[in-house]
Amino acid sequence: MSPHPSSHSDTPSKRPPTPAKDLEYGIPNPPLPRSHSHASSHASRRASSARSDLPWNPTHPCFPHPNPHIPLSSPLYSATRIIRIPRDWMIAGDLAPTFSNTYPEILEPWVSEADFRTLVQTINDGLVAAFHPFGWRAWLDTVLGLVTGWIWEDLGFAAVKSQVKSVEQCIEDWNGRRKQTLEKDEDGDLVRAIPLRRTGYLCLDIQIPDPHLSRLSDEAAPTDADGSLNDGEQQGERKI
Repeated sequence: MSPHPSSHSDTPSKRPPTPAKDLEYGIPNPPLPRSHSHASSHASRRASSARSDLPWNPTHPCFPHPNPHIPLSSPLYSATRIIRIPRDWMIAGDLAPTFSNTYPEILEPWVSEADFRTLVQTINDGLVAAFHPFGWRAWLDTVLGLVTGWIWEDLGFAAVKSQVKSVEQCIEDWNGRRKQTLEKDEDGDLVRAIPLRRTGYLCLDIQIPDPHLSRLSDEAAPTDADGSLNDGEQQGERKI
């Protein structure tokens, strides 16, 4: 029988101390939840998107907002949601309202990435041309407006008003093409881009049918930066 090592031996143990006994090891990070990479349904894609690094809240690109452009008494209020495209200040700064071309994957069943980027690019180009303050037409409209006591602008002769109307018409044309493309879809007529005047040019709202993400958002619980569940989720697990 081999002699047992003395409990007072000076030889250090090869097994590292547990984190509970040694704070220098820190708290171990639990493994991140694995998304089903082979899932083919759009619901699983939206759920995996909710598990991404971005928190699942109204700032998430795919978050479905309640539709503020529909009366509360309308049946469309509960049947539709809004995907909000935020402003992109890196394109023209504060000289013109421009919008992000980041494609929200939740639009995939109704709007392709190419169609989305075409819409955003057309809107951005039109708005930059309309609101650019250093063009010759902007200076001409300013001088004529000053000379005529701003009657020039009241009559709608300023270039900015005509160019903004052109942008709004591009949005209506895009909505018409979406309706023709999705005419076989029973909810296809619900997909449309909201005119920018209704959002004050602060964002680009795209109306879609309600994707019913409440259950998926509950399954794709938000995690902390280290991948661990937040306190609310841990408490919920303890109650189960």
